[in-house]
Amino acid sequence: MPFTIPLDFDAVVLTPPARVDSSTVPAMLEAADRIGVPRMRAHRIMHMHQVEHIDSAAVAKLMDIIATARDHGKEFVACDPPPIVHSYLEIYGASHLLAGRVLSSDEDGTYSSDLLPFVPPFVPNPRGRLDIYKGGRVRSYEFRGDELEEIGAVDLARHPPKAPTRAHHMRVADSGRPVELEAGAYVMLRRHLCGCDATHSTFAQLHQLHQWYRRKGFDFKAVELWASDVPSGIVTERLTFRDRMHLDQFRTLLKIDESWKGISEAAHDPEEEFYYVYA
Repeated sequence: MPFTIPLDFDAVVLTPPARVDSSTVPAMLEAADRIGVPRMRAHRIMHMHQVEHIDSAAVAKLMDIIATARDHGKEFVACDPPPIVHSYLEIYGASHLLAGRVLSSDEDGTYSSDLLPFVPPFVPNPRGRLDIYKGGRVRSYEFRGDELEEIGAVDLARHPPKAPTRAHHMRVADSGRPVELEAGAYVMLRRHLCGCDATHSTFAQLHQLHQWYRRKGFDFKAVELWASDVPSGIVTERLTFRDRMHLDQFRTLLKIDESWKGISEAAHDPEEEFYYVYA
């Protein structure tokens, strides 16, 4: 799929590795500082598809990156951040920093944003990568401890979008050889921001919805509901499907028969996140 990089598109695109915490962030920041990234007057785009672990120290640095973009008069967007990022920002009272700045890929994996004319697709790199776009060109780097090693410039034509938000394939090393893990299920997370006084009513409403699904003959692989005290006022609903096609069947059901709106139409639109579960 061809991508045209606008000539006036200046951006620093960061793709963190799986682990982003107090033991890895200092080295990444030092590496970025050595090539002058903090001083670059450019948009900041963060692809968070690979992130599996993040702690409060890393989220604090994320807030610094947002502030740096703002100080340069540029925009910041986060592509598919994991749920824990939202939770930490809620704890810090800084969730407003991501308001309108979180992007989820379209069905074909591409991104659209009112803030930016162009958002490059996710390009996987287990070590983490940094792509610097300027004047229609791009220079690419790979994190190696506290060093950034320049690598071949990313060829977007060779990296078709990953849909919908997470990489389709997961590999692990087995006796030195990469072995691909097959996805055993597909998970939709819906976080209902209901407020502290409405947790119980939200639970009751969701139970009614699940009964409606079952009456229509729809079967989930698993259904889970939970709420926590920190942050409070959020009910998380996890629906596990057999595969992507099973999810599409669920969406088709909701379009064909809209009687479910009598149960939940008055409720706010939940935030949705999608994951593959690997066997």
